[in-house]
Amino acid sequence: MPGKFRVTRKMTDRKDKNYQYLLQNRTIKIIFYQGVKTRIAAPLINRYLDVQPEGLNNIPNGPCIIVSHHCLYFDSSVIGVTIGRKIHGWIDEDAFSKPGLGPLCNLLEQVPVKTGGQASREDYRRTKEMSIMWLKNTNDLVALTNDGASRYLFDENGNILDLSSRINHSGAASLGMEANVPIVPTAAWIPEKHQKKLFVSKGMESIRYMERNKKIPYRFYFSEPINPSDYSNKKDLQKDIRERQIEACKKLSNKCI
Repeated sequence: MPGKFRVTRKMTDRKDKNYQYLLQNRTIKIIFYQGVKTRIAAPLINRYLDVQPEGLNNIPNGPCIIVSHHCLYFDSSVIGVTIGRKIHGWIDEDAFSKPGLGPLCNLLEQVPVKTGGQASREDYRRTKEMSIMWLKNTNDLVALTNDGASRYLFDENGNILDLSSRINHSGAASLGMEANVPIVPTAAWIPEKHQKKLFVSKGMESIRYMERNKKIPYRFYFSEPINPSDYSNKKDLQKDIRERQIEACKKLSNKCI
């Protein structure tokens, strides 16, 4: 019996590391995703938000990585509806353990990630390997959002006064170099008076707020893609992703203030 357990465990580990099993029976999941997007997500987003994207022509036709920052807790959903393509968003792994929400995240083929600075190397490796599997085997997108980038502070000239040190883009750079797909640094913006309510509030509280304040302006700016193959080391790529996202955020700020 112990020997049998060890063999089973090894097979399970091998299965978990390549994640090819996620590609099985995808037809049903894709139909489900499209149904949720067109019948639930898109109508709700159009009801509550006035989404105005810029730079959609900068998004490559093939697989790529969208690197944005949080304005809402469901930014990946807004990006997916806006772009009109399948997105595998990095979602807090706690969501996968909640009744009802966990099966939904799995059916929508989202990627679990441990947040709050608690992730081990093994946790991050799992998230990265799952993301690479989607990027190398499908024509889909992977979307990363940075909690630390939820707010940029500008002076009267539009210059950034402070930028959270948590916005290091290490994950995006590492994933891009290993998967060898373009990276699209993306900025998002909503009016400051709505930021705290929409970013701090969760679930029904957030929906009730949007019900009272319909058509909240929500702006996206998709920058020109960065090709990781042009870089010999991760730090340089990481730096350029950061700078490109800052530039995009400045452009949005100058237009929206």
